[in-house]
Amino acid sequence: MIDQATGMKPGERYRVENIERAHQFPGFFLDGKYYLGPELLTAVGWLEGTTFIYDSLDAQGEPVFPDRVAGTLEGLRLMLVDGTALELSRLDPSALLAPAADAVEQAPQPAEPPRPAPIKGPLRGKVVVITGASSGIGRAAAHAFACKGARLVLAARDEEALFDVLDECTDCGTDAVAITTDVSRSDQVQALAAQAAEFGHGRIDIWVNNAGVGAVGNFEDTPLEAHEQVIQTDLIGYLRGAHVALPYFKAQRSGTLINTLSLGSWVAQPYAAAYSASKFGLRGLTDALRGELTEFPDIHVCDIYPAVMDTPGFRDGGNYTGHALTPPGPVYDPEMVAKAMVACAISPRAHTTVGATARLAHLASFLVPALPLISGWLTRWGLHHSPVAGVSSGNLFEPPSGRRSVDGGWRNRKGHTPLLVGAAVLGIIAGLVITRSQRRRR
Repeated sequence: MIDQATGMKPGERYRVENIERAHQFPGFFLDGKYYLGPELLTAVGWLEGTTFIYDSLDAQGEPVFPDRVAGTLEGLRLMLVDGTALELSRLDPSALLAPAADAVEQAPQPAEPPRPAPIKGPLRGKVVVITGASSGIGRAAAHAFACKGARLVLAARDEEALFDVLDECTDCGTDAVAITTDVSRSDQVQALAAQAAEFGHGRIDIWVNNAGVGAVGNFEDTPLEAHEQVIQTDLIGYLRGAHVALPYFKAQRSGTLINTLSLGSWVAQPYAAAYSASKFGLRGLTDALRGELTEFPDIHVCDIYPAVMDTPGFRDGGNYTGHALTPPGPVYDPEMVAKAMVACAISPRAHTTVGATARLAHLASFLVPALPLISGWLTRWGLHHSPVAGVSSGNLFEPPSGRRSVDGGWRNRKGHTPLLVGAAVLGIIAGLVITRSQRRRR
């Protein structure tokens, strides 16, 4: 019998159609209670008559709704206390959300799921937090983990783009939530961990530190606050992520921390001093953490070292050079990094290099002491031959306004200059390696 006040029928699930995306309601109502996930272990909201009581914290850790009263629900219409009106719709019995053991009997599931998400595997049901999930490598990682059946907590500053990624991931049939987070803010990272643990019923299995920004320009011409913001995001942001994730890992005596580093962790990047400082610092951070975790054999710290990837980073980053920025070739597919992350989550490795250029750079960093000088010369040459462009802080202090996507479109460009520069770099490195090897034989 349908409840005349709420419009809901006992034993059936109802999803909030959050078109305005003013608030995050990723779960469903069932028999007067509101659940975040299909396991039905804990209700995070409930109805008292038509009043909706909901425990929720914002990115600063403050209650979203005073006194936990979110609004009223009448006739399948949820009216929030701030005046936002949201509609409810019944979940089809064939949806991939599994019913609770004590739920009423529903129509049998089809023999094969209607979507291609796997129903088994080592990551199925694992709670995975991904920062910087709105574009580039983070967005590719979200897709990769979603299609392995992981339950995702997606974090980034760009709320609109984040919800687009959420929709893409749930299309794989997995469960996911989006939490707007700026990793340069300690309170927001702490709130992210708390909400992720709530979503995971007390567990966080995998934490992917991936959010990153960059600023390119002469060291003294780049504003100090730009340098500071890069380090706050690319180094201290990772430290914050590790600091909030490790207590959960230790409490459950298992977990995997995955950090996105760079070939810049081995080879200094002239005209990107703060970026280099961050990436070099991350090597020290992760090595130190491994040394502290020797008594926890099932807690892993995994570093991913990508070569230059085809992401929007070069377009969106801070540019204080006065010239257009183009990534030096060869430029690789970000999906390669996402696959490496999934592989580390399944079978953890301390170090993973993605792309032949990154492997060569790693080798050259040991064999060619003058490599930063060569890199600086080539960067200056490339900048002086690039078109004039305005100075911009890019995405350093706020999300960019451009298209948010996995790729940056660099591999589709017809220009050959980046490829030639990359080939020149590789040729010079190879020549120096050979020369140094010959000198050693003498």
